[in-house]
Amino acid sequence: MKYYGKHSLASVLKVVMDILLIVAPIVFLFVFITSIKNAEGNYINLKNIITTLLYIIGGSSLLAILFNLRNIVASLIHNNPFIIKNVHRLENIAVSCFLVSVCYVINFFVNQQFKDFKFIFIDSSGIHTDIEFLIFFFTGCFILILSKVFKQAVEFKEEHDFTI
Repeated sequence: MKYYGKHSLASVLKVVMDILLIVAPIVFLFVFITSIKNAEGNYINLKNIITTLLYIIGGSSLLAILFNLRNIVASLIHNNPFIIKNVHRLENIAVSCFLVSVCYVINFFVNQQFKDFKFIFIDSSGIHTDIEFLIFFFTGCFILILSKVFKQAVEFKEEHDFTI
């Protein structure tokens, strides 16, 4: 099986991401509108405004991650992943991961989720964790490092191209 280029795993992944880029904003808006309609009583208070802003920032960051990943996969299909645009895309993904992580932490305190904090727990519906912010934080760190590796690869590639 080919991993990149035309008719490869990257091509299938790009199609899936294209579909997600259509479906995700619809789901994002549906959840947003549904939560506003289902709000009980006075939903114009500071806590709900902050929660709404966090939802918009976090959701937009997730869409940005998806969009940048899709463009990186598209460059794999064209057999040209080592370009400076992918370095910037990886940096954007890292920043988006950090934004999602910050949104989780702020939401954790705004909605007083620390009262029921559980590192990891298992119940009848499965395994759960309250440390999602760490997942996005460490993912952001890893992708930021990966962007620097990509930047060095791009510099080596450009230097090699000039030598030939």
